[in-house]
Amino acid sequence: MLFVLTMSSCSYFKSKEDGKLIASVYDKYLYEKDITELFNAEMSAEDSANVANAYIDKWIKDNLLLKKAELNLTIEQKDFEKQLENYRNSLITFNYEKRLVEQNLDTLISDQEILDYYHQNSANFELKNNILKAVFVKVSNEAPKVEKLRKAVQLKNEKDWQELEEYCVQFAETYSIDTADWLLFSEFRKLTGYEVTDEEAFIRSNPTKEWNDSTGTYFLNVLTHKIKSRISPLEFAKDDIRSILLNQRKLKLIAKMKQSIYEEALRKKQFEIYED
Repeated sequence: MLFVLTMSSCSYFKSKEDGKLIASVYDKYLYEKDITELFNAEMSAEDSANVANAYIDKWIKDNLLLKKAELNLTIEQKDFEKQLENYRNSLITFNYEKRLVEQNLDTLISDQEILDYYHQNSANFELKNNILKAVFVKVSNEAPKVEKLRKAVQLKNEKDWQELEEYCVQFAETYSIDTADWLLFSEFRKLTGYEVTDEEAFIRSNPTKEWNDSTGTYFLNVLTHKIKSRISPLEFAKDDIRSILLNQRKLKLIAKMKQSIYEEALRKKQFEIYED
């Protein structure tokens, strides 16, 4: 049965007393007050009626399905009390552990700890992607002193670094000359817009490259790289190692707290084990 509700405006609902019944399915009842929040003053009478009818239709179908499920499932299949209790207990325990960890966990990880872990577990840090360190500069096709840039980007000495930086600040449209961090090759591609079909061949070839298009001229110098499936450099793995070490500390802290609670309860005889 589809209950069709017609009205002139949303005030239709407000003008009626609460408790007006508009639909029922077995022992489930839907009242006018249950659907008033579906409407607003800007809705037309037709829109309001459509919204109401759609909601009522869905409510009826949902409750018919629920009734069918209740009739066809066994008592055991419908008994969720144990699952709900376990879920509630897990949430309470989780939030308590989280609060204790926040209050007691030492989050300072030293560089030496990171280095030690890296050496002991380096085989676990196999690269999944090609990475590189590079300098990249894009200038307009009318940029001045391009020969100076072409020489500086090769970075053969300390003076080249200074000249490269000065040139980029003055004339570059886009540039990246900070080589402190490793770049994923996908990040490099996004930065440069350079289409590469064979990543390994690209980064193994001549490290300095120059190309141009209608928007400008591009200069690249790949300073160092690591091919995927090789061991990740420490700098690239550093953040992952820090997270691993923090998680290990967290697990140890939780285990220690559980043991402490157990020993205290044992002393106070707050639990008992019954033997056959």
